[in-house]
Amino acid sequence: MLSEQTIAAQAAYFAAMLYNPNNVSGEVAPVTTRLEGEVAEQLARMIGYDPQRCWGHLTSGGTIANFEALWIARNIHYHPVAACLSALALGVDIPVSLPDRSLAMVSDLDLWQLLNIRPESALDLWDKLWLAAPRPAVESALRLHSVAGLGYQDYTRQLAGEFDDPLAAGVVLAAGTSHYSWAKIVAALGVGSNQLVSVPVGPECRMDPDALWREIVSLTSDRIPIMACVSTCGTTEQAAVDDLQRIVEVRERAQRELGVTFHIHADACYGGYAASLTRAPDGSRLAPSAVRDVCGGAQWPTDQWVRSISALESADSVSIDPHKLGYIPYPAGAFLLKDRRGRELVSTDPPYLAVATSRDDDGDQRVIGRFIFEGSKPGASAAAAWMSHKTIPLNSAGHGRIIASTLKGAHDLHAIIGAFDFTPFRVVQLPEPDLNIVSFLLHHPSLATLTELNALNEMIYGELSPNAKMPAPYMITRTTLTSPGYDGALEPLISLLGGDGRGYRETIAEGLTVLRATVMNPFSGEGNSDCFLGLAGAVHQVAMRFPTPQPAGVACPASNTLGREVGAMSP
Repeated sequence: MLSEQTIAAQAAYFAAMLYNPNNVSGEVAPVTTRLEGEVAEQLARMIGYDPQRCWGHLTSGGTIANFEALWIARNIHYHPVAACLSALALGVDIPVSLPDRSLAMVSDLDLWQLLNIRPESALDLWDKLWLAAPRPAVESALRLHSVAGLGYQDYTRQLAGEFDDPLAAGVVLAAGTSHYSWAKIVAALGVGSNQLVSVPVGPECRMDPDALWREIVSLTSDRIPIMACVSTCGTTEQAAVDDLQRIVEVRERAQRELGVTFHIHADACYGGYAASLTRAPDGSRLAPSAVRDVCGGAQWPTDQWVRSISALESADSVSIDPHKLGYIPYPAGAFLLKDRRGRELVSTDPPYLAVATSRDDDGDQRVIGRFIFEGSKPGASAAAAWMSHKTIPLNSAGHGRIIASTLKGAHDLHAIIGAFDFTPFRVVQLPEPDLNIVSFLLHHPSLATLTELNALNEMIYGELSPNAKMPAPYMITRTTLTSPGYDGALEPLISLLGGDGRGYRETIAEGLTVLRATVMNPFSGEGNSDCFLGLAGAVHQVAMRFPTPQPAGVACPASNTLGREVGAMSP
């Protein structure tokens, strides 16, 4: 996932690096903090957020952006409880909107209901509480009744005492394809790694919305609150794009039928910039047919793909990495929050820096650091992202053309690998990519277990990896599809390996090694197929060194691909 950066980004980065101000405060970085605010607005408009209601900033990368998303989501999830207990302590009562849109007084709700308030309604409670009592009294009450003030241990004890309700700890839902940073985040926040619940995926390595619904129903029957659901727009292994629109619809159904709701975060660290393909130069949203026209009139992207990318505007928060498909120098991640009020639940005012004097000041904040996790951040990254976005606008006529070209290159590579003559081996491919990562593996009929199959593909990776002893003209990476997280994708792949697949299923716990090729160079999608043929040839050449005797009478098909088979091709 590495490439050259845009020239505009490099020029601005070099210029700002001469001083590289700390963007945690406008006092020491008056220019680059303003540029960072504009970058957040540029990204917000690209995905469909209202710049007047949302808030965002740059981070060191996707892990910190995702951390902040769950940090805020957790505090929003528990805020109705804190608001209820604070209101009781202050002798006031305030109304709140329930998931079915009906109104109730907060004091009339039990713990389960309080933990199932829609995120926007929870933030309405925040506003109403400040209007119901003097500011010092509200501040004191919230410190005594919020999870941020008490920490999990005291907070759990308080809930047990106040509500006499042994409610289970909240969980975070994420597909087995989600980035490994989520395991670190739930551990670091104290949510607990056991509370990260894996949702099954389908053959395309996307979260299965039907499986998500079944999981929600199961959790609800056990009275287990759902803190957040993480949808991925561009998985690290396969660049799969979850059907976010259907995930949003599942939440709406849960609100309507079960009285259950949760925060939806879109981890678009890798694929977020694909939203530029859906934006016309005037800012309007393009129809799927118009997006396909930008991509050269191909049959892709599909309507479902465009719907999924466009649905980013429906997520409560989004993380995007400019230093990936934004082609910006490191470090440059980004975090966007749909409702800027959520940042107040994690704010900390540093006493030595000038901050806004009014709590509800929605103007430019002089100290970004009061709302974020990092205490120091480079202004050069903000300058680089700002200049690149100004030079190459985030629409279908600008950055979208870069994305379209890499998409075309990945689809060309997928077709070439599927048609290449790898005899005596055959290629087994994952479905056509949603973005620009092509995943596949080589197989030989003499390999009867995953141990043997993985050894072949690990050898290919070893010879063509960045760590190879003898540098090769082509470089690939690899990943491992593990059970049970990838079961929905593993089963169709195993069915392509031949026989009844018994030997492979018996060793499924080892996982399946899959080779990855990432098409980052936008010029590779301009009819330059020689490099793709060369990559396929290099994979074949390395594979021929693997000791795999050809069993007598066993035919070896030229290709196996999920959903299609193609003829043989040689360089």
